[in-house]
Amino acid sequence: MTGDMNKKKSEAQIQAECVKWLWNNYPETRGLFFAVNNNSEHVVRAMGRKAVGQVPGVSDTIFLWNGIAYLIEFKTESGRQSLAQEKWQQVVDHAGFYYFIVRSLEEFQELTEKIL
Repeated sequence: MTGDMNKKKSEAQIQAECVKWLWNNYPETRGLFFAVNNNSEHVVRAMGRKAVGQVPGVSDTIFLWNGIAYLIEFKTESGRQSLAQEKWQQVVDHAGFYYFIVRSLEEFQELTEKIL
């Protein structure tokens, strides 16, 4: 293997790989699987997003399928949830939704097969 193939993927790279795979293999999921932009680099933007309902810790993506919401957080092999993410997971688990942490394309493919 080349050095590039051994390189650790970032959360964004894992997520992008999963989105590409899903939309190419299951185009009917487009619009039902989407990213949540919950990060602000600028303080003023962050305050504005909070004012319109942004919640700390929300999952990276939401997958709506057959009347069910699946909340998916992407992490690297060694990535850990923030405290805000853990708290939000507890809230949505308590509300009866399905929350998953995905660390690779293979995990995402397995999860997708169960959902679809």
